[in-house]
Amino acid sequence: MENGRLLISGKITDVNRRVKGGFNFATIDIEGTRNYSGQSMIIECQNEYLIARGRDDEIFATVPDLITILNSESGLGISTEEVRYGLRVDVIGLPSHPLMATAKALKVVGPKAFGYEYDYKPIGKFVTTKPISVPLKEIN
Repeated sequence: MENGRLLISGKITDVNRRVKGGFNFATIDIEGTRNYSGQSMIIECQNEYLIARGRDDEIFATVPDLITILNSESGLGISTEEVRYGLRVDVIGLPSHPLMATAKALKVVGPKAFGYEYDYKPIGKFVTTKPISVPLKEIN
């Protein structure tokens, strides 16, 4: 993964779901395992993963960067609706495209747009990657 990073590997120990104003909200608690034993993370959701933070409010990642929860065994992504107690997960953060981090865009997709008082701090530098498929014009 280009400039993304593993935020934590662990087990989901609590999921608190609620519905407000037509949106699905959740708070997910993850206790670290393997190299992250003794660490923990809280992920805040509103139909998508918005904030990854420590219990002391240390921010690891926020929107518009992409926060993704993967099943540790299969490597498949887990949507907010599929999160449940006991899952073994890896949480990764991927940098957003620079257009999403402009002042104008952050008013709509940044943490404050979702009611959080956190400032956006990029998780890393976005790197444009080459596609893994070959364009049709190169085949002919």
